[in-house]
Amino acid sequence: MFQTVLALASTGRAWVKLAGADRITRSTARLADAIPFMRALAQSTPQQLVWGTDWPNIGFHARQQVHDDQVLAHRQLDAGELLDLLAEAVPDAGVRHAILVHNPERLYGF
Repeated sequence: MFQTVLALASTGRAWVKLAGADRITRSTARLADAIPFMRALAQSTPQQLVWGTDWPNIGFHARQQVHDDQVLAHRQLDAGELLDLLAEAVPDAGVRHAILVHNPERLYGF
Protein backbone atom coordinates (compact mmCIF):
# COMPACT_ATOMS: atom_id res chain seq x y z
CA MET A 1 0.00 0.00 0.00
CA PHE A 2 2.75 2.49 0.90
CA GLN A 3 4.54 1.79 -2.39
CA THR A 4 1.31 2.74 -4.15
CA VAL A 5 1.24 6.07 -2.32
CA LEU A 6 4.86 6.73 -3.34
CA ALA A 7 4.06 5.86 -6.94
CA LEU A 8 0.97 8.07 -7.06
CA ALA A 9 2.79 11.05 -5.55
CA SER A 10 5.67 10.64 -8.01
CA THR A 11 3.25 11.20 -10.92
CA GLY A 12 2.78 14.79 -9.78
CA ARG A 13 -1.00 14.34 -9.92
CA ALA A 14 -1.47 13.40 -6.26
CA TRP A 15 -0.59 15.10 -3.00
CA VAL A 16 0.31 13.51 0.33
CA LYS A 17 -0.27 15.10 3.71
CA LEU A 18 2.41 14.28 6.25
CA ALA A 19 0.13 13.75 9.21
CA GLY A 20 -1.26 11.00 11.37
CA ALA A 21 2.03 9.77 12.83
CA ASP A 22 0.04 8.51 15.81
CA ARG A 23 -1.90 6.21 13.48
CA ILE A 24 1.24 4.40 12.32
CA THR A 25 2.27 3.56 15.87
CA ARG A 26 -0.35 0.95 16.72
CA SER A 27 2.16 -1.51 18.17
CA THR A 28 4.58 0.81 20.00
CA ALA A 29 2.88 4.21 20.52
CA ARG A 30 6.11 5.99 19.50
CA LEU A 31 5.54 8.80 17.01
CA ALA A 32 9.08 8.23 15.72
CA ASP A 33 7.79 5.02 14.10
CA ALA A 34 6.49 7.29 11.33
CA ILE A 35 9.94 8.68 10.47
CA PRO A 36 10.91 6.04 7.88
CA PHE A 37 7.65 6.68 6.01
CA MET A 38 8.07 10.44 6.19
CA ARG A 39 11.68 10.19 5.01
CA ALA A 40 10.77 7.94 2.10
CA LEU A 41 8.12 10.41 0.96
CA ALA A 42 10.41 13.42 1.37
CA GLN A 43 13.18 11.69 -0.56
CA SER A 44 11.00 10.48 -3.40
CA THR A 45 8.61 13.36 -3.99
CA PRO A 46 9.09 16.38 -1.70
CA GLN A 47 7.29 18.68 -4.15
CA GLN A 48 4.01 16.80 -3.57
CA LEU A 49 3.98 16.92 0.25
CA VAL A 50 2.13 19.15 2.69
CA TRP A 51 2.20 18.95 6.48
CA GLY A 52 -0.66 18.92 8.95
CA THR A 53 -1.36 18.22 12.59
CA ASP A 54 -4.57 16.31 11.87
CA TRP A 55 -6.19 18.31 14.66
CA PRO A 56 -8.44 17.42 16.31
CA ASN A 57 -6.55 14.20 16.89
CA ILE A 58 -9.22 11.55 16.94
CA GLY A 59 -8.94 8.51 19.19
CA PHE A 60 -6.52 6.17 17.52
CA HIS A 61 -3.82 5.86 20.14
CA ALA A 62 -3.16 6.65 23.77
CA ARG A 63 0.54 5.73 24.17
CA GLN A 64 -0.13 2.08 24.90
CA GLN A 65 0.00 -1.09 22.85
CA VAL A 66 -3.06 -1.88 20.75
CA HIS A 67 -4.30 -5.38 19.98
CA ASP A 68 -6.48 -6.29 17.00
CA ASP A 69 -8.94 -3.54 16.08
CA GLN A 70 -9.23 -2.03 19.53
CA VAL A 71 -9.89 1.72 19.43
CA LEU A 72 -8.41 3.73 22.26
CA ALA A 73 -9.44 7.00 23.83
CA HIS A 74 -8.56 10.39 22.30
CA ARG A 75 -4.85 11.16 22.20
CA GLN A 76 -3.95 14.82 22.60
CA LEU A 77 -0.95 15.55 20.39
CA ASP A 78 1.32 18.55 20.70
CA ALA A 79 1.85 20.44 17.41
CA GLY A 80 5.40 21.27 18.55
CA GLU A 81 6.15 17.58 19.01
CA LEU A 82 4.80 16.91 15.54
CA LEU A 83 6.97 19.68 14.07
CA ASP A 84 9.99 18.21 15.88
CA LEU A 85 9.14 14.89 14.26
CA LEU A 86 9.04 16.57 10.85
CA ALA A 87 12.46 18.16 11.52
CA GLU A 88 13.91 14.77 12.42
CA ALA A 89 12.38 13.03 9.42
CA VAL A 90 13.25 15.82 6.96
CA PRO A 91 16.55 17.34 8.12
CA ASP A 92 16.95 19.56 5.02
CA ALA A 93 15.55 22.97 6.01
CA GLY A 94 14.81 23.85 2.38
CA VAL A 95 12.71 20.76 1.87
CA ARG A 96 10.87 21.38 5.17
CA HIS A 97 10.19 24.96 4.09
CA ALA A 98 8.74 23.69 0.82
CA ILE A 99 6.53 21.19 2.69
CA LEU A 100 5.34 23.83 5.17
CA VAL A 101 5.08 26.89 2.88
CA HIS A 102 5.64 26.56 -0.86
CA ASN A 103 3.78 23.31 -1.49
CA PRO A 104 0.61 24.44 0.33
CA GLU A 105 0.80 27.71 -1.64
CA ARG A 106 0.78 25.72 -4.88
CA LEU A 107 -1.85 23.22 -3.77
CA TYR A 108 -4.30 25.72 -2.31
CA GLY A 109 -3.48 28.65 -4.61
CA PHE A 110 -2.59 31.27 -2.02
